[in-house]
Amino acid sequence: MVGVRRALALLLLGFYVTQFAMTAWLGPDEMFACYLGLALCYGLAFMALGAEWFWGRWFAIGVGNFGSLILLVLFKIGLEPIIAFFGFTHLAIAVLLLGEGMASRYEHSEATAERWNFHEDSLVLMRRATLSAGSTIPFLILYALAPRPETAQLIALGAGAVGLWGLLRGQTWGAFALGGAGLVALADGLGLLGCPPVGYLLLTPTGGPIIYGRTVGLLAAFVMLVPLGLAPAMLRFTRRNR
Repeated sequence: MVGVRRALALLLLGFYVTQFAMTAWLGPDEMFACYLGLALCYGLAFMALGAEWFWGRWFAIGVGNFGSLILLVLFKIGLEPIIAFFGFTHLAIAVLLLGEGMASRYEHSEATAERWNFHEDSLVLMRRATLSAGSTIPFLILYALAPRPETAQLIALGAGAVGLWGLLRGQTWGAFALGGAGLVALADGLGLLGCPPVGYLLLTPTGGPIIYGRTVGLLAAFVMLVPLGLAPAMLRFTRRNR
């Protein structure tokens, strides 16, 4: 069943890579960069999961968590088929990848143990950070690239991209770079850097916005969860080495 669940998760991720790529191509010109970015983010999750990179399961679950949050919109507007489909298929991605059997293909595989030689505590921290990154990077993309990015938004996106690269290579500075991106998004979302940003999440090339306005900046600020999740371990390490 592990192979079947993995195949279904890959199928759903592949569907959204195609969906966001089509939205970038067929949607409004000012949204092209944003939805190309989302397609690349989902493509990274698809590739990492398919290639069985040790962090691939965590990142894909995080992306699934991102889409699952859209289900909260249903409490406000009632049952909307497109939103329900988007949310529940993302929830399915996250659920399909749970379990020790699935973990044995990724972070607990022999290849991971031989190449990386992680301690269990290190795996816990990496899992926490990568899950948070997968859940929040899409919000950062929506904030930074839609529809007319300003300098602060591009700085946040650059810090987020570099930080994600560092984090997935096991570098602590990557978490701090992601935290910096979150701080910029928070300040911008609160209007401290000028006019609050405006972003949109379209579920079809012609569909209406699901998330819009300054909320996008505030949601992107949750990328700060990545370094915050590592903070307790950093404090313990600092105390032990005094």
